[in-house]
Amino acid sequence: MRQAKARAGPRAIASLIGKSSRAALVKRGFAQADILTHWSAIVGPNLANYSSPEKLNYSRQSNKDATLRIRVAPGWAPEFQHFEHLVIERINSFFGYKAVSRLQLIQAPVKKPETRKSSPPLPLTESQKNWIETILSDVSEPELKKRLESVATSMLSARNRTQKRDEADEAG
Repeated sequence: MRQAKARAGPRAIASLIGKSSRAALVKRGFAQADILTHWSAIVGPNLANYSSPEKLNYSRQSNKDATLRIRVAPGWAPEFQHFEHLVIERINSFFGYKAVSRLQLIQAPVKKPETRKSSPPLPLTESQKNWIETILSDVSEPELKKRLESVATSMLSARNRTQKRDEADEAG
């Protein structure tokens, strides 16, 4: 009798989610999640901000010439109608074959994930500035020195932000 080996250690979460989400994607006509994850690259950031693909309906004969249902923010449907042929062309070039033949637009609010605005970088302390100067004193190439200084400043600023957040958590 053959025994299955148990995997030890960390595993990629995508390997676990992929199997469970596949059924939900197939139900909506998305055999591949690529169109959902690359929507912004397919239609461009301007149209992607006001739309999201909802369902891909295939004809009974084949997996070609499907109708893509797109949720479009109110007021953006005319824009999509104007660029319908271009959007279809971009989707088909993404898939590599004529997957979509027409678009069905639904005017409804589009739910977009909130983008977190990062807080401005915290200023470096004098000792941190001196440390960067000391470390980079041997670098003779000005462009490289400028870039290394930028990386070091960014890393130390992030470290300062984390320390400040930790201190606030301990105090509160």
